Amino acid sequence: MAIQELEQQLLQLSPNDKLYIIQLLAQSLTTHNTQADQPSKLSDFFRQSPLAELTEELDLSRDRSLPRDAFTP
Repeated sequence: MAIQELEQQLLQLSPNDKLYIIQLLAQSLTTHNTQADQPSKLSDFFRQSPLAELTEELDLSRDRSLPRDAFTP
């Protein structure tokens, strides 16, 4: 099927069907690349970040001196 034929068929769809196709295509773009490229943990994400190169200049270690349940809103 040529792109022009597909374009004509898509233009004839109902607005709901067009929305579904758009969502499906957008989802296929994001899920195709994210599973292999994105780390599974947030900490892995930050380790792979370009900011990780600054670790020599910054102390990014977790401060364990504070109690965990001392959070006050």
